[in-house]
Amino acid sequence: MSKKVKLTRRRVLAGLGTIGVAGAAAGLGTSAYLNDTESFEDNTITAGTLDMSVTATVEAASSYWSSAVDLSATADGEAVSGVTIDDVKPGDWGIICFDVSIEENPGYLQVSTAELTSSENGYTEPEGSDESAEEGELDDAILATIWDSYDDSGDRSGLSGLDGTTNVDGGSQAESWNSSRDEGGVVDDDTHYTTLREAYDTYSTGVTLGGSEEPTSTNAAELCLLLEIPTEVGNEIQGDSLSFDLVFDAEQSRNNSDPFAGNGTETNSTGT
Repeated sequence: MSKKVKLTRRRVLAGLGTIGVAGAAAGLGTSAYLNDTESFEDNTITAGTLDMSVTATVEAASSYWSSAVDLSATADGEAVSGVTIDDVKPGDWGIICFDVSIEENPGYLQVSTAELTSSENGYTEPEGSDESAEEGELDDAILATIWDSYDDSGDRSGLSGLDGTTNVDGGSQAESWNSSRDEGGVVDDDTHYTTLREAYDTYSTGVTLGGSEEPTSTNAAELCLLLEIPTEVGNEIQGDSLSFDLVFDAEQSRNNSDPFAGNGTETNSTGT
């Protein structure tokens, strides 16, 4: 016996309501909203550079050194060989100037010494009475003094501005080189040129030239090294030799109020 479905008004409305809800739900997937999109594309960050180069040139020298030394070299990325001189004698001298250029960004400049070796190279008469000595005396006999500039006069009188770091008695001297000095480099109560050993010890922990003043964007600095064996030096240096390294470091100055921190460095406000 078949069953008849009896539709009432309530059932018809309920069915239509169910269909309406399903239709509304289906419409959610196709409706559109107002929208807008903005973008910043191809953002780029590039680290800056700091490039230092150092050119060393023998500016003037005594007659023998002038013929024996030919140095004009630039260190830029790799270490270069410095001065090699044989057969040095009392009275010999030479002036080596270092031109430093720091490009692209402002930078501080530090100079330091390293790897000093001093040798007797075997006892040679009549050097002294201590035949067992292994370390030579040349580092204590040769003068090595830093100057702020050299005016290309062809001799030592062109040196001016004795740098305070290599004036044992302190201060920076405006006057030029003075020939009135003893074997140990003493000129007067205010001026005392350093021996190579004294200069080496001062720079062994590093000296920041120019102090913490803001360098220029292209920082050009010059320092000149006078190497001189006073005529008063005697037989104690016979056969002796020495070698050492001179190292230049540059460090950015921006956001850096304490350059070369932690290196035990000294600061020289008159060295550039």
